[in-house]
Amino acid sequence: MKTHSIYKEIQLDASIERVFTALTASEEIPRFLPLNGVKSKWLVGSEVLYHGEINGNKFTDFGVIEKLEPPNVYSYRYWSDNHGTERVDENYLRISYSLQRDAGGTILHVRQTNIKSPELYELMDSQVWNFLLSSLKKYIE
Repeated sequence: MKTHSIYKEIQLDASIERVFTALTASEEIPRFLPLNGVKSKWLVGSEVLYHGEINGNKFTDFGVIEKLEPPNVYSYRYWSDNHGTERVDENYLRISYSLQRDAGGTILHVRQTNIKSPELYELMDSQVWNFLLSSLKKYIE
């Protein structure tokens, strides 16, 4: 089965350490992402749970942290109960954040992989990631 990948990047007027903290601090993430809460021990191999609600429907993204290298890399794989798939390894999506120092602050590189549904790919690529990165930028700057 063909899978899709999304790549986005954004320049943020904030230090690399500040951006990394915003992406990996349970208390900060709901301030810029449409989530009700985030729970994790923030260790490689540990679970990260993103709880949210879309149009009155509650959802949970069940993630596992794969890389956590402050302040440069955070990646995890996850399955969401709002994607309409079975919770098995091959249905987990992967998200990787890579941060790079820049003269004006930080460049954030985002990659999401293993998207099987063309509809989910289109939604994530054309709307969701643009909204999420815009929200992060407004929050952090």
